[in-house]
Amino acid sequence: MPEAAVAALSPLSAAPAAHLSRAWLSALSGCAERGPDDPAHLPMDVGSALAFLTRQSTALFAIVRGDPFRPRQAAAVGHALVKADFVSADVLGRSLRVLILRLPELLQHPLDESATVTGLDGRIAEVTAALANGYVRALRDRTLAEQEAIRRAELDAERIISDQFRHAATHDPLTGLPNRAEIFGKLAAALDAGPGARVGLCYLDLDGFKAINDSCGHAAGDRLLVTVARRIGQTAHAYGACAGRIGGDEFVVVAAASPGLTGMIALARGILGEVSLPITLRGGRLVGVSACAGIAECEAGSPGAATLTANADAALYRAKSRGPGRWAVSRGATHRPAVRRAG
Repeated sequence: MPEAAVAALSPLSAAPAAHLSRAWLSALSGCAERGPDDPAHLPMDVGSALAFLTRQSTALFAIVRGDPFRPRQAAAVGHALVKADFVSADVLGRSLRVLILRLPELLQHPLDESATVTGLDGRIAEVTAALANGYVRALRDRTLAEQEAIRRAELDAERIISDQFRHAATHDPLTGLPNRAEIFGKLAAALDAGPGARVGLCYLDLDGFKAINDSCGHAAGDRLLVTVARRIGQTAHAYGACAGRIGGDEFVVVAAASPGLTGMIALARGILGEVSLPITLRGGRLVGVSACAGIAECEAGSPGAATLTANADAALYRAKSRGPGRWAVSRGATHRPAVRRAG
């Protein structure tokens, strides 16, 4: 039962409830000698704690005097204590002691103008027992909820850490693209798809990167590689393909569902066009870099699948032999030489 269910403060019980709440606050603050103004062990400021305990005291007076007598309603007070975060080790013990000692005298105090309650000791015993049961149940439910939250947090942490390790093991640390093992793993999976599926591969190598790396420094060279990798990755993604860095200034693009040779050529030309756009390095310096591409395409599971990588590599070599910014198609794909300049 939520705290809002406790009885409202009535003129009849206002004075006894105020006395009880101050004694209760003193007990929960540490010890009676320290007084209620010591905030030790309280989950809230002293004024808020006093107001909260006054509401609970009022509810307890109403329950003890109640006709009919319903002691189980006191469980709501125990629940309210836990909800308000009064959950240190000795809260329940201190609360029960002060209630058992102070309730009888306050109920018979001249300030309490109510009729004498018959069987007072028995009523107080039942009320405090119900309060204790409510407190323990609420604390147990809270503990179970906290344990579940902890368990979920641990699982989330394990998953995140596992994902981070998996990402680190399968991706290039500089560019964030899939690394050699990951991209060729994707290629192998695509080639194993069986007859009917076609796979495309594009080998890429930058032109003039070493000169930029030597003249501008390795830090600038790394920034250039990051920019180039982003452009390659975004263009490949637009064509439904996946790009990876296989080392140095070499990249591979795998189209697990090939758009056909014409589509692979369009993909390669799109990448080479994006790579050739000027790149701004630190200090505002503009540099230009180009790339060459070797293109191969085949049916998954076909004899040509075994040589797809070699065919794309050979096409790249032929493209670079003709100058920067060129692309070439594997002889195995076209049955004739094909070398073109990008653009």
